[in-house]
Amino acid sequence: MRKMMKMTLAVLASLALTPAVATASLRVGSPFPGTVTATTNYSSGAFHGAVDIASGSGCSYWGVETGVYASLSWNVTIRTTGVVCNGNGSGNQNEVKHTFANGYTFRQWHFLKEPTSYDRTCDRCQIGDEGGTGNASGPHTHMQYDINGSNNTSWYSSYTTKGEFLDRGETVGYIQ
Repeated sequence: MRKMMKMTLAVLASLALTPAVATASLRVGSPFPGTVTATTNYSSGAFHGAVDIASGSGCSYWGVETGVYASLSWNVTIRTTGVVCNGNGSGNQNEVKHTFANGYTFRQWHFLKEPTSYDRTCDRCQIGDEGGTGNASGPHTHMQYDINGSNNTSWYSSYTTKGEFLDRGETVGYIQ
């Protein structure tokens, strides 16, 4: 018994000396109920590097939420105020983004401006309604995690697949 106690204490002491590894990850949930229509590659095979989710309800589906489950400051950029369902040109997408301390940025695009479309700090706040602003072929939300334009696909690659239906808040992936 005494030998077992000594071994247990030795193991506990060695754990106390082992540095803790910081693996804080943040869960990303679906901004509304919808189907994943694109992930790493488009149907054409061209690189996409993000997750697209469409409600299938058409333009103006109510209540697009920020994807990341954490109280973060979100910068909302409105480039169009009209109802745009099928694109109005590259660079004209409405965007919400948060930049992390590691330099990565999480962005969501294509939503329609609503009274809820303003800069703020929140956890899963509504940012607008589903739309197709910018370079879009139809209403959906584009969710992207990148640094200097290099899209990181690891945050969703083992969690979400094209064609999968996700309920509001269901896990899309995890970012670190």
